[in-house]
Amino acid sequence: MFLILKKNWFLITLLLALMGGYAGSRRFSFLADASWLNWSIVAITMFLMAWPLEFGNLQRTMSRPLAPILGCLLNIVAIPILVWPLVGWVGGDFGGGMMVAAATPCTLASAAVWTRRAGGDDSVALMVTILTNATCFIVMPSWIYVQTGKTLEPSLLIGTTYRLFLFVVLPIAISQMVRLNGSAANWATQQKRLLSTLALIGVLTMVFIGAVNMGMRMEPQEQAIQPISIGIVGLLMGSVHVVVLGSGMGIAKIIGAPREQWIAVGFSGSQKTLMIGLTVSVSLGVSIIPIVLYHAIQLIIDTLIADRLGAHRPKPTGPG
Repeated sequence: MFLILKKNWFLITLLLALMGGYAGSRRFSFLADASWLNWSIVAITMFLMAWPLEFGNLQRTMSRPLAPILGCLLNIVAIPILVWPLVGWVGGDFGGGMMVAAATPCTLASAAVWTRRAGGDDSVALMVTILTNATCFIVMPSWIYVQTGKTLEPSLLIGTTYRLFLFVVLPIAISQMVRLNGSAANWATQQKRLLSTLALIGVLTMVFIGAVNMGMRMEPQEQAIQPISIGIVGLLMGSVHVVVLGSGMGIAKIIGAPREQWIAVGFSGSQKTLMIGLTVSVSLGVSIIPIVLYHAIQLIIDTLIADRLGAHRPKPTGPG
């Protein structure tokens, strides 16, 4: 039992934060109005996530950009297109949450971690991470504007755009500027586990705040979240993830990418970061459940796939 809890502590805590925030929405309603607090948590968390990452050693990947370009296209073009018809079918807050989840960029750390775990080229995954996160302040509002039929207030989207730049893109850039100092870079690399844990606490805090917002919106209408609705959304989001993961690997194989690169394309092209998706969902007043489900499902599925690929990686051949 202890080993199960230790291995799955994040998913368990994620569920508790979601349920606790929703059930205690009235008591913690003050958090819903503290937008400055929400965005401050985002900025700090993004900095903590990006600080240990070594983005500087990517010259080799940049000289052969086909794999990272394919990963980016899958992540910020293919997934939104696949989810688009599902948004109208699901409708309501869940549909809006699915739209935001689809437009969210690649994860900051886990795409590279899972790629490395599977025996892939983590520099490709890092490049996809850099490009999708650096452009999220343009990509996300653009997709949301197109998919909502231009019904959202322009000021809301403009506000989302500059907040994404200030509180997501800028902290990532600052973290890499800090890494220019050798001592700071070495410390962050050595303390990667501590910084990752602190960043996960920030993510869980945003899950709790998002659940509070969701509970407050639904309480006046006396609505309850139906388990069957959650199941349908989970099935749809999980299916999209698996389709893009498999398609990414398959397409990369077809165009002649080596094994290490097609693994990286699959993981980085299909993964979505929870922090940014949560924050934008809360900002736009849509359900956080789709991005939470997408993230939880990708953790489970990708762990199984990465372990299987890692166990079957080609053995290095040497003389004699």
